[in-house]
Amino acid sequence: MNRKPRMFGSMLKMLAFGWVTLGALAAQAADFSVGRVEVEFAEEGWKEVRLPDTASAYGGDKTGALTVQSKLYVRGAPGGDDQMLVLVSAHSEGMGGGRGAYMSYSPNCQSDAQIFREGNEGFRVSFMQCLMVTPLYSSESVFKSLAPQVLDLQTSGEVSVQRPVYTVWSHHAISTGSFLDVRVFVMSPMEAAGALVAETLPEGVLPEQVAWGRQLKDAVKSSVHSLSGRLAVPPIRLAQPVQNTHVGGG
Repeated sequence: MNRKPRMFGSMLKMLAFGWVTLGALAAQAADFSVGRVEVEFAEEGWKEVRLPDTASAYGGDKTGALTVQSKLYVRGAPGGDDQMLVLVSAHSEGMGGGRGAYMSYSPNCQSDAQIFREGNEGFRVSFMQCLMVTPLYSSESVFKSLAPQVLDLQTSGEVSVQRPVYTVWSHHAISTGSFLDVRVFVMSPMEAAGALVAETLPEGVLPEQVAWGRQLKDAVKSSVHSLSGRLAVPPIRLAQPVQNTHVGGG
């Protein structure tokens, strides 16, 4: 007669243990955080470098600025073929930037002869999305334009940006002011499964990196629209560097 209650009690204990275990795993799932965003990498060995907070003008129907937190994630030997740098920036005040106003944007995310871009365009639209993929460019010109904070870290020994780099950059922002900006710099070409790209790409832009960038674009968009802010960075797999590759940039 008491068998069912005992079994039911045992099941409750198992379920409770399961929820505790799942809670522990969930708490450990996000390796790093930037503002409201929990960042997860598929690979181990990433190191976090905190950067000074900045501000971004609130370009909507309210004056002021959003507080922006940025962190640099580094993996691989400084200056080596396997070095990877991921610069993540996000607002740090929760959904809506804590301001309750309406943001609008005027994106023009179009490819040109040198750089592949994919996203939206328009004037005073409610969201902005842009993916940018570049060929191999001089690191000095790239970091001066896209990540000047990284140049300041060269004396630290954690980062070396002397070699040419490939860049994949994804940005997504919505009308509440929530946004996420991820800039990836690698010294060697990326590999990506299913790297078929229908478009004719600018010279030096690799289809594998466009395919990987589209995975990143989806992850960035998902993070911005989610309550948790979870960003699962697609696995980064590097191929052997291409010899005698033309390097652009000045």
